[in-house]
Amino acid sequence: MRQLVKYSGIIAVGLVLTTGLTACGGSLFQRDKAPTETDVLLGQEGRTLWETGLQYAKIVDRDIAGIANEHPVAISTDDMRAVLGSLYVNERLGLKKVENPVFSVGELQILSAALASGLSQADSNEDITFVSIGTHPSALAKERKTNTGRVFISGGRLNIIFGLIHDVFQDKIPGTNQPIDRRINPLLPGTRKSDSGVATPVALDKGQSFYLDPETGKERTDWLIIDIATVLATVKDRKSADQGDISPELLEDIVKTKQETGNLNHDVSNMKEILFDMSGEIERLKREIEALKAKQ
Repeated sequence: MRQLVKYSGIIAVGLVLTTGLTACGGSLFQRDKAPTETDVLLGQEGRTLWETGLQYAKIVDRDIAGIANEHPVAISTDDMRAVLGSLYVNERLGLKKVENPVFSVGELQILSAALASGLSQADSNEDITFVSIGTHPSALAKERKTNTGRVFISGGRLNIIFGLIHDVFQDKIPGTNQPIDRRINPLLPGTRKSDSGVATPVALDKGQSFYLDPETGKERTDWLIIDIATVLATVKDRKSADQGDISPELLEDIVKTKQETGNLNHDVSNMKEILFDMSGEIERLKREIEALKAKQ
């Protein structure tokens, strides 16, 4: 049975770390993980829901004409987080194959709020597109990987057409070390027009299926259709199963013990992820300091 991924301490650690670094370095450090839903939703009344660097979530016109989307639609941030958190991919790490979440902690936090807000605002002829970059396990160490997609509600189900899934993020061309021009090589979301050919498709679970192309009769592994009610029920059942048939008193004692013994390990692990995500900002700061020294 696929286990629920549980995260603790990430918000508190992120806030403490961000505050401390800002105090040391001033405005040169920019937070790339919003600690609250309010911070995520930068454009409640506009077309851009969230944007930082190459990453964004936007309300856009649908890519081709067809059956109207069922927008606007209300879905809570918590339910969207549960749905996105239920998505996994099968990846090979060294000699073994493992299931890894499609979205990292930071991606879940941002996209759950942005997509829920976007679906509540979008018209029937509009989709929500996104580009997100998170840290994910790899054979040797964690790597920054890109997820992109197009999201809409149709037939009472959530549709996500992926353009990229866990595509290793690079900002420079290997070998030449030249910056990649994203005007020529953009990070594109998926499209109804054609299969994006994702290298690592989502590993299907209850309430999830691939779109069946009526013209070719083949499944499109880049186009995921999600029955939200089924997925939420499955998540709830697995959460109850994880707790087991034990008394409430014993369960409370177990929870307290786990919290007391596990918080430090979670905090250290999450701090490493945040530091990894901020490595780009640290390098930029170093370059700015060196440039200032050269002018003196």
